[in-house]
Amino acid sequence: MSASISLKEKAIFATLIVVVLYAAVAVFWFLVQEKAWKKASTEYRKKVEKYEREVKLISKKNKYASEYDDEKSRMPMFSLEAHNTDTTWLRKMDDFAAKYNIVIAQTDIGPEESAGDVLERTITVRNFEGSLDALVKFMYELENSETGMFDMKSLNLKPSQKKGYLKGSFTITCAYMRTDNQEEAEGELK
Repeated sequence: MSASISLKEKAIFATLIVVVLYAAVAVFWFLVQEKAWKKASTEYRKKVEKYEREVKLISKKNKYASEYDDEKSRMPMFSLEAHNTDTTWLRKMDDFAAKYNIVIAQTDIGPEESAGDVLERTITVRNFEGSLDALVKFMYELENSETGMFDMKSLNLKPSQKKGYLKGSFTITCAYMRTDNQEEAEGELK
């Protein structure tokens, strides 16, 4: 009996080793690819969700355009020649303040700033005094005014020396647009 292996046995043994190596490589490849597949699947789901959100937003485009046009139609218009809009806004704010017994002592108005199609002016009231009830009504009137677009940006309050009154400061923003159409421009805001 010889200890040597026959050529046929060597061929079977080599084939078996190659099959085992191929199987090991295949198992390793599938394990590695499973992580990549899960990652790709997660990315795909995220992209599908993003696509669905964007399709939903695009489907509402006409609704948003209509709402924008509604708001734009209510936006106060000034002619291109109207240089100073600050007096209009200060007068309007002072009218509301007088209506609700808010005493304004010191005011600063900022420059005209562009925010897309819309122009804005910031009015900073550094010193005012009034009751809480009057202040709430004043702020409500500003925010819901038909004759201007106002937005209360900041409000600082502290008790006044007068009983039941508050004093403090606030900042409002006035929004408007400019037009070259004289009939469209309100100019003085009624």
